[in-house]
Amino acid sequence: MSSFRLRTKSIKRPSGIIAGLTAAWAIFGLFLTVDSQLSVPPGTFYKTVGLIFGINSAYAMYVGFLLFMVTAVIISIIYNYISKRIRIFHISSMPKGIGTGILAGVIVWGVLFLPMHYYIIQPALSGMANGLNLNAGNLDLSVAEQLLELSNTIVIGSLALHMLFGGVMGFCSRLAVI
Repeated sequence: MSSFRLRTKSIKRPSGIIAGLTAAWAIFGLFLTVDSQLSVPPGTFYKTVGLIFGINSAYAMYVGFLLFMVTAVIISIIYNYISKRIRIFHISSMPKGIGTGILAGVIVWGVLFLPMHYYIIQPALSGMANGLNLNAGNLDLSVAEQLLELSNTIVIGSLALHMLFGGVMGFCSRLAVI
């Protein structure tokens, strides 16, 4: 069997998809809780992501949520593929599944979240706060300013959320291989 067919076969297995969706839904409520604690409207995270990608304000929250879910599934598919192909990462027990999942969450935080935060989201929020962005009217300027001020808190909090996401993903992935 060719290596392409092996890779395609592993993507067709629903374990990565289910683990990614389960982990994403597990932290979905936490995003709403964070919004509440920051005193910003519910769904601000998702709306901000949608606006940064140029989506109209009316649909930005929905598109941001969809992008979040698709990203979670892609991360989980990659995680499951690596855990099946690289022996040291093989999920042979529940603690190892949770541990490798947390490790994956930290890696995603460092490789994906941090660059996006500092090089895409922060400049876009600065543009919104300064009225330079055409979509500035789509996100309350005070919310953009507040998110900019809370940047360090968001970075640390996102590490915890990525670790939780990874732990749930690893847990679900282990359940799939039992």
